[in-house]
Amino acid sequence: MKMRFWQKTYVFTLCLFLLCLNAGVLSLSVYTYQKSVSATESAFAAEQYFIKRSFEMDYAEMTRSSKNQSPSLLMQTYSAYYEQKGLLFEFRENGKVIHTCFDETPALGKNAIAHKELDGIRYIFISSELCDGKYEFIFAKCAQSIDAEFASLMTVYTLTVLGVSAVLAVSLYYILKRLSIPLEKLRATTDLIENGELSVVAEEKGSDEVVALARSINRMLGTIKHQMESLEADSQKKQMLVDNMAHELRTPLTVIYGYAELLEKTELTDDDRIAAIKYILSETKRLKKISELMLDSAFLRENAVYTEKTDLAEILNDVAKRLSPKAQKAKIFLLCETEKTIINGNPDLLSLLFYNLTENAIKACKSNGTVRLSCKTKQACVEDNGKGITEEQLLHITEPFYRTDIARSRADGGAGLGLALCKRICDSHNAEMSFESTPNEGTKVTVSFTS
Repeated sequence: MKMRFWQKTYVFTLCLFLLCLNAGVLSLSVYTYQKSVSATESAFAAEQYFIKRSFEMDYAEMTRSSKNQSPSLLMQTYSAYYEQKGLLFEFRENGKVIHTCFDETPALGKNAIAHKELDGIRYIFISSELCDGKYEFIFAKCAQSIDAEFASLMTVYTLTVLGVSAVLAVSLYYILKRLSIPLEKLRATTDLIENGELSVVAEEKGSDEVVALARSINRMLGTIKHQMESLEADSQKKQMLVDNMAHELRTPLTVIYGYAELLEKTELTDDDRIAAIKYILSETKRLKKISELMLDSAFLRENAVYTEKTDLAEILNDVAKRLSPKAQKAKIFLLCETEKTIINGNPDLLSLLFYNLTENAIKACKSNGTVRLSCKTKQACVEDNGKGITEEQLLHITEPFYRTDIARSRADGGAGLGLALCKRICDSHNAEMSFESTPNEGTKVTVSFTS
């Protein structure tokens, strides 16, 4: 089983703390022990010095009163007296032992301090000279209490370390587990996201790094949701485009196939045969127009547009001239009110743009209607007094294959691609195309250029 992050943190932190704590306690114990030994040695040295000075004064008094008296008796007297207090002496003269309390004479240099064991008991030995170097005095005192105090101190330290370690281990466990709860919630949230649950929201409580991470996750989820919604919307639009295109292509193809089959299998009069051929030509033209519009739209989507200084007045006047016969045939008044308006644009594409807008305006008008073309201050307008467009229709009017009047559009050979192409031409020129329309009153299309 893999350890979680908070568990790894717990183990690492606890081990690091115990290592530092034990190292600190050990260092403190060693330091305390050394200080205790040093203090004991100093105390023993002071006591030895006091005894030595006392002996030297007694020895001086003895030599003044009786020069022939042996110092051995004085040494024995001191040794017997202080042995009762736990002190052991040894006196030497020129390296030769005169008096000793030891079963075995310890090896010790002059004016030295050493720690030795006698019968398993620890003693501190101190040697010094007596009577101006005539004798060597070795002083020994039990130092077992130092080890006992150290053992007692180590017991206290050990119990303290165990207690502190136990308290820390329990406290650290619950603290880290508690602190890891937000991370566990984030992990659960990411698991749900991994399984496709994008409706979840990471909890944002507090102000630490975990909350910052939760906010980042929520922002990421919002971005993902937005992108998925956009992709879904694009997918729906593409599917709708494919469906509409298939529908638009199926109708003329069905008509062409039907009349071709009629010409092949049926004996027709000349008039009927000519009528059938006209239907086939009409639907073929409509297919040609759909394919041209789609190719033009694809070209604009994939290629940059070449622009040059262009006069909108010339474009509109040319469009009016080309569509004048169609307007006259439909009994529509086509007016052109233009001022010289220079912009950066592609003349061919702009001509296609205003040709489509003007042709749509003519189709929207009834007999004796009016279509007005105008331009000034980097704006061009195509206005009619035809049937108009509803607000709902205005929302979709530039979508491919969308038609405000299906029956009329098909009758006129429309496929619902003209305005979609117009919008793409405007986008390629960084221009804005806006519509103002009132049902049964007319429509005004304004194209505004920025340069």
